[in-house]
Amino acid sequence: MTSTPRAAPASRLRRRARRRLDATRAAADARWGRPREVHRPVYLIAPAGHPNHGDEQLLAGWLRYLRHRLPGTPVVVDCHTPGQAAVLHHGEHPDVLFTDTLWRLAGEHTGAVEAIGFCRSAVGELGVRPALASGIDLLRSASVVHLIGGGYVNDLWPHHLGVVAAAGEAGRLSGAHVVATGQGFVPCGDPGLLAEALRDHHLVTVRDAASSGLLEGTGVPVRHVADDGWLALSCAGGVEAGDHPVYSPDPDTCRDLVVCAQSDLVEPEVLADTLGRVLAAWAVPGERITVVESIPGGDRVVWDMVCDRAEAAAGTGAASAAGGGPGGQGDDDEVGRALADLQLPRARFVPFQELWSTGLPARPGQVWLTTRFHPHLFAAARGASGVALRTGSDYYDVKHGSLLAAGSPWRSVRAEEGLRAGTDGTDAADGADAADSTGIPAMPDPAMPDSGGFAPATVATLVSGAERLAEEIYPAGAR
Repeated sequence: MTSTPRAAPASRLRRRARRRLDATRAAADARWGRPREVHRPVYLIAPAGHPNHGDEQLLAGWLRYLRHRLPGTPVVVDCHTPGQAAVLHHGEHPDVLFTDTLWRLAGEHTGAVEAIGFCRSAVGELGVRPALASGIDLLRSASVVHLIGGGYVNDLWPHHLGVVAAAGEAGRLSGAHVVATGQGFVPCGDPGLLAEALRDHHLVTVRDAASSGLLEGTGVPVRHVADDGWLALSCAGGVEAGDHPVYSPDPDTCRDLVVCAQSDLVEPEVLADTLGRVLAAWAVPGERITVVESIPGGDRVVWDMVCDRAEAAAGTGAASAAGGGPGGQGDDDEVGRALADLQLPRARFVPFQELWSTGLPARPGQVWLTTRFHPHLFAAARGASGVALRTGSDYYDVKHGSLLAAGSPWRSVRAEEGLRAGTDGTDAADGADAADSTGIPAMPDPAMPDSGGFAPATVATLVSGAERLAEEIYPAGAR
């Protein structure tokens, strides 16, 4: 697979022009001594900079919104990897600063209880961590402290409850409005501790019913709304706009089948076997496939395993000498031989850097096959059909389930069971029609889906709901 540089889309050209205009205005202000308005900053907290395409899109959406909603108001982004986040996002807002104050504090402890107590004390008393006093003082100067959406507050990363608690403590001390939006709290084994971390928040919105249920009766002001990704889709012209900042118009990347298969938080060998079986059943040749990388490096591991299996079955390369790739059975690997016939190296691989620069290659008429949540959301919103490959974890199954509950017609298959389909298209999965605890049925039909994505009216409703929530948090003219 090869990746060639693509022409800069209109959205990138607009951002460059916008930065030049901002620089010209600032230079004129400095030359003529015009005083610039001073506003208390908006303080965003995000898991940005790793990078992960979904998390980065959520932050970009909020930065775009704040630029237009509160012009002249500075924004601080507190994230775990501020250097890389600055590279990715500095063009989205003319006055944005990146730091890692709260993430550094929370990172000093691995346990949730310890992180909550320590982070609150550090925000309340600058002498607890004097090296971070300037950053804490900046936090305490904010008008709004806002944990933007994502799935980073749950049992997978218990110390992140320290970030949550510190945000509330800063608001309590300074009078800032403290909110958390689009959160996914599952898995969570101690709802009481979660509620304790959120005790000083004025509003908490969640993207799934399970997260809402965790906080029922706790006194936390929680609402079940939707993922923050819907705000990222807020744009003049709607999601079909030709120069929408989330999407790519490039026909070479917007191929008929798009694959996004992660290797983190899954068993890569199991996922590679399932992916191989689905691709063999669908028989889409490589020249009609695009593979996208949401997390750099990690999201090509499983694809490479599938390609190695095809190579081994064809009797070429190192994989053949090793006896085949994941799920391979040497000369008896019928799926591997079917994959070899597809010429998978002809697929178009889109690395994260290109994905971020040119946009997500989603369009109506496509089929997507993804383990990741935000590709499901964004591709289905664009009108693409798809299948969510679920990992069997509460973390991902609940997320995909929230989109199905919101109206996504995508099908799903449990990756740990695999699609029991041979190259003749038969399906022998036991219990394929049964739904699991998330309410999502396994995929009984191995044929490619053609149901499309979210209905346009549903997309409009979800985007307008995200806009109304944003307007509630940031009233026009507020500073």
